Amino acid sequence: MNKGFKILIGLVFLFSLIFLVVFYYYINPEETNLGFTCSFKKFTDLNCPGCGGQRAFHFLLHGEFWKALQYNIFIYFIPLFIYLLYVIIEVYFFKNKKFQQGFIFSNQFGKIALIVIILYTILRNIPCKPFIFLSPPK
Repeated sequence: MNKGFKILIGLVFLFSLIFLVVFYYYINPEETNLGFTCSFKKFTDLNCPGCGGQRAFHFLLHGEFWKALQYNIFIYFIPLFIYLLYVIIEVYFFKNKKFQQGFIFSNQFGKIALIVIILYTILRNIPCKPFIFLSPPK
């Protein structure tokens, strides 16, 4: 892949990230309908692992760390998710051998991550204390 195309993809990624930060800084998903609607929540009336994430991101950008945590605990893992997205693009899209050798997930890591996400989804949908604190405020 030529270097110009790689730079273009990097710029698209960077500008998308900047757009999302600016968008969620100025738009409060609690007060407007401009955010994305969760299809899982719409069809099942249950919280998915990402439910409350847009509101949490908005509050995080405004320095309201506790309120962000109340909406979605995974919001504090955004830097890790962005890094993982970057690594996935490098490995699978650009076939970068340097990343393939230096950053390999074990099957065990993948299984643990999947179990954590599934447990979090189940626990945040149990309608009694202390599990109600895992779901976003109404």
